[in-house]
Amino acid sequence: MRTQPLTVAGLAGPLVIIRSELSGRYSITVGGRPVPASGKREYQLPTTGGRTVPARILRPKVLDPFPTIEIGGQPYRTGPKVPPALMVLVFVPLVLVGLGGLVGGLFGAIGVVANLAIARSSQPTAVQVPLMLGTLILTGVAWLIVAGTIVGLTNG
Repeated sequence: MRTQPLTVAGLAGPLVIIRSELSGRYSITVGGRPVPASGKREYQLPTTGGRTVPARILRPKVLDPFPTIEIGGQPYRTGPKVPPALMVLVFVPLVLVGLGGLVGGLFGAIGVVANLAIARSSQPTAVQVPLMLGTLILTGVAWLIVAGTIVGLTNG
């Protein structure tokens, strides 16, 4: 996940936060240059005056796909607010956990990760909704195929 460039007065350029979906680790660039971490989710961001300002990435909220960064004690959102109905759609694939146990949980988690990526995209809501519903259908069909194959092989 990569946030849109965020312009903050006093920083040496636009700020971008990059989060690895696999490891969950963050990295930051300011003005296109990487900023090394000074602690866990803590950074010293370069300013226009050649100094640095402390910053930390706040723990993400469950229903907010965009991280918030605190710079010099001031919080900044790194993305737009996501409509509540869209956030419900993000987590609908988790229904597969109740239907399909471990295999359903795996496909449900994949669906949630895909829907979070869709929610973070800059596409309009009218495009995001059908994409999320398509994700639900694809993960459901994939789950049915894999679960059916497993049942067929074990009952063989």
